[in-house]
Amino acid sequence: MALVILAALFGAALFLLFKAFVRWRVALVPAIVVNYLVACLLGLAYSQPWAVDDISLLWAPSALQGGLFIVLFWLIGLAAQRVGIAATTVASKMSLALTVVLTVTIFGETPSALAWGGIALAVVGVSFSSWGGSMRTASGWWLLPVIFLASAFSDVLLDAAQRTRVGPATEAVFPTMIFGFAGLFGVAWLAFRKDRKALLDRRTWAGGALLGAVNYGSIHFLVMALSGSGLPASLVFSLLNVGVILVGTGAAMVLFQERLHAVQWAGLACSLTALGLIVASTA
Repeated sequence: MALVILAALFGAALFLLFKAFVRWRVALVPAIVVNYLVACLLGLAYSQPWAVDDISLLWAPSALQGGLFIVLFWLIGLAAQRVGIAATTVASKMSLALTVVLTVTIFGETPSALAWGGIALAVVGVSFSSWGGSMRTASGWWLLPVIFLASAFSDVLLDAAQRTRVGPATEAVFPTMIFGFAGLFGVAWLAFRKDRKALLDRRTWAGGALLGAVNYGSIHFLVMALSGSGLPASLVFSLLNVGVILVGTGAAMVLFQERLHAVQWAGLACSLTALGLIVASTA
């Protein structure tokens, strides 16, 4: 459970940093590229992939996940600017429903009735807690279903790789390789963008480095939670998303003086109830 809590704390910090980037005037795409390069360096310092005998099974899923990561980060940032943060958060967090359904279907997990109740309440809680007002009609509305599908696919791919290709010796290496591929793809992409000039701004490097450290922690603890928590993946993802909402909302109220609508308070109540049901189902 401690691993899930740590993954949720780092996951919530990612959303808070994206919001802080607006205040700090940090260029989004250059900072995302820096973030993945820093995350890769942290991984290399911690995991030492050159000391592992065989990492051949990790190349394909790492490349696929790395490309998906950088595109998903960019889509979330772009959607937040065009359609609003609330609607974007709904799209990314509501992927929990599809993630759980796919995980249960593909891997044959059988959550108890209590756990299913918690999962259902988690979906409701995530949706309500993320809702911050009416969605603005804008040209970027199509980004929301893309984010929904990409987030769920990313979670399921991560779980599948952990089940079939990641062993105890490569558990820490896998996130490092993902970040390395994301960084390579990002550098190639940034070379064709005009905002690459933002790399000359120290705010890009400071913000990107901080985002990279938090990003590495979020994936590192998620991979460890999937393999070492003893919980089915469907429950891990449910606990993680509920935890991100609870921690993120509380931190946003304190750090950014955000105020919640009645429906958001209802969502938090659902999330807390879901948390209790899921924890009870694992007892």
